[in-house]
Amino acid sequence: MTLNRKTKKKVYHTILHTILIALSVIFTFPFLWMLFTALKTPTELLQGTAQFFPSEPQWNNFITAITTIPFLLYLSNSLLIVLSVILGTLFSSTTAAYAFAKLNWKGRDKWFLVMLATMMIPLQVILIPMYIMYARIGWLGTRFPLIVPAFFGGGAAFYIFLLRQFFKGIPKELSESAIIDGANYVQIFLKIMLPLSKPAIVTVALFTFLATWNDYFGPLIFLSNPDQWTLALGLRAFQLQYGGRYDLMMAASVIIMLPTLIIFFLAQKQFIEGITFTGLKG
Repeated sequence: MTLNRKTKKKVYHTILHTILIALSVIFTFPFLWMLFTALKTPTELLQGTAQFFPSEPQWNNFITAITTIPFLLYLSNSLLIVLSVILGTLFSSTTAAYAFAKLNWKGRDKWFLVMLATMMIPLQVILIPMYIMYARIGWLGTRFPLIVPAFFGGGAAFYIFLLRQFFKGIPKELSESAIIDGANYVQIFLKIMLPLSKPAIVTVALFTFLATWNDYFGPLIFLSNPDQWTLALGLRAFQLQYGGRYDLMMAASVIIMLPTLIIFFLAQKQFIEGITFTGLKG
């Protein structure tokens, strides 16, 4: 018996969704394990994997995890650094990408290759020179080493490349029409390029948020005052103090992970569009 086209399509979608649901369960299992562990009692934790679900959820574990460390202080420090880095990264990456994509200047393609080559330099290679430089200008123990480089394209080579590909996909006739109407390059950038590049800009902002929010190495090297610690450093200090209380550790980890999940679900449409269009255009 031959299946018609409509039936084949239904079978195909059924198999596809079944596979996707199975994969989603696999990928969400670590988060579910962390959440259920955060809701267990110390007695249930001693049973190991014998009991996956908590018999009586201990929601007060989240309150305990927040109140045992200066959570709000660490949160405000993290937000200050994250928002500043996002602002600096968007400023430097969009302007540089616009110059590489739409402006004609001598040596443009050669300098673009040089910029891409910086992506192959490991952080460990430049860490000691950076540390010495910041020490000499008196920036150690401050937030400046974590924030200021973002305004000058520090670590943004991939974002510049991504935005350049998106800008190159915007028809040049729009820029030419704007020039005929009397617009300059700054006006074209602000009124045409940026509004049309919203998906790519959201993608860069999301990548920057994830990298900065989860950054442990940078604050560990450059921040010495506990009052300036971020949530990543605060979680490490919490682990050293309550390393045996896995319920509290998982509760703190869930709290720190929540902003990432919320932002991704709110911006997933623009994120997918930015990745897709960047790959198709250029």
